Amino acid sequence: MRWAGITIRVQTAHAGDDLVALVTPTGNQPKSALLTVAVGYLWNRPGSVSRGDHQITAVGPDGRTVDVFGTAPHANDPYVDIDGPYLALDLSTAVGVSTGRARDLAEIAAIVAAASASIGQAGSDPLAQHREIVRDAISWNTIYEPAKSRVVTTVSRLWNVGKRGGYALFCWDAFFNALLAAVSSKELAYVNTVEMLRAMTPEGFVPNVEQGTGRKTYDGSQPPVGSLVVRELYRRFGDRWLLEETFGPLLTWNRWWWQVRRDGELLCPGSTYFDAEFPSPQDVPRIHQHFGATCESGWDGHPVFDDVPFDKSKSLLAAHDVGLNSLYAADCEALAEIADILGESDAAAELRERQAAVVAAMEALWDEPSGIYRSRRTDSGLPTERLSAMSFYPMLAGVGPAERTRRMVDDHLLADNGFGGEWILPTSPRSEPIDTREGSYWSGRAWPPVNFLVYLGLLRAEEKDAARWLAEGSSRLVLKEWNEHRHVHENYSSIHGGACDKPNSEPFQTWGALLSLITLMERGEVTFFTGE
Repeated sequence: MRWAGITIRVQTAHAGDDLVALVTPTGNQPKSALLTVAVGYLWNRPGSVSRGDHQITAVGPDGRTVDVFGTAPHANDPYVDIDGPYLALDLSTAVGVSTGRARDLAEIAAIVAAASASIGQAGSDPLAQHREIVRDAISWNTIYEPAKSRVVTTVSRLWNVGKRGGYALFCWDAFFNALLAAVSSKELAYVNTVEMLRAMTPEGFVPNVEQGTGRKTYDGSQPPVGSLVVRELYRRFGDRWLLEETFGPLLTWNRWWWQVRRDGELLCPGSTYFDAEFPSPQDVPRIHQHFGATCESGWDGHPVFDDVPFDKSKSLLAAHDVGLNSLYAADCEALAEIADILGESDAAAELRERQAAVVAAMEALWDEPSGIYRSRRTDSGLPTERLSAMSFYPMLAGVGPAERTRRMVDDHLLADNGFGGEWILPTSPRSEPIDTREGSYWSGRAWPPVNFLVYLGLLRAEEKDAARWLAEGSSRLVLKEWNEHRHVHENYSSIHGGACDKPNSEPFQTWGALLSLITLMERGEVTFFTGE
């Protein structure tokens, strides 16, 4: 940490139920510097705190006591700007803090060293590094959310402040978070799934985002990956109650897509005007607008939608989106399997009928001249001018014969002028110009959830060599920033593999760890989407 020209290193660890901290000055340390340790109950929770001769004592409403100790004598500085009891410790040399009982500096340093050794064993072992990435991306972004007394994993700690009002839960991010959390914590995987579904709007869809300000995106949702995740959590842990808890909301959400976003036999992303007396200022530019509809695709602002008009009479983009329809068909299939387990035979039949209808209708999205599935405009009947990596999502839904899949993989996915190359996957083919408009953050970038969904499609299509190629490329991409900066980014450059070049690429965002999850799955370290 650097502040006012002073540099210190702060290391923390646990000793059983106790917490220890080692604070070491490392540069420009004035002799008069103090470390102040404040103790209090957060979020207006009940409890009392008092200072004794050598420690601070906190007493909770249940009588539980926690003592806080420092390794240096308390410095008598009455002008410390802290309300409530505190310890002021001389920071001219290293000092330690511990709870539970008094510990000397040597004991605290030994506890920290042991903890550092246990988490630093990854070294140059790529698999161990990938396990670290998944663990750290989830752990750092998991917060206690006091308004609803819950623990949730948000996309980024930095997004839970200011205009967002304390927390922000994004729809498909939360379900990806649940899958990532499942690698090490069943409970955290469950809570992220359930809490996102509890944000469902009265209209029956899971909103794009729910925030601590009270904001929900009542105009639209995000891609339906919830049923896929719930099915995999059940396969991994086998808890039937999770299916019972989530089936109703998932089915309601699935029906909403079919009722509200269908134009003909396929879906279009949309943004529905809603009558709200005080819509969030954040939503005004998107409600019933082109941008709001692209947000529902999960690819907000991608150039693939540039030539697609927004039909205000239908509240839909005038295009059958290949990505949304593929994920919807996969959602129907996964939810039908859940319905089978729960004995919901009527719902299972309903879902399979919709799945079959979408899969059949997606034949119209095959573009024979270019040899790939692509979004098709509903106003002109023509394919969109631009292409995106969503064109590989049909593999995840089991759409199309094997010869089409092989053609897409050979001519587009692996091609150097397509989606191949060293830093993969670009969200647009390399033959298309990069969008240089201010605020653009899709063109020329690689996005972890895109890699992940394309990888799942390759697994289903039994394109094992291509799946291995994508896993190796995903590993190379995430480890570059991890080894250089210990970052896990929201998106990466598909030109040079870095990510710090874009200010709107969040440097420690949860779904960046999906690149590592791909590697762990490919190497058999984690089992998901095997059908078992």
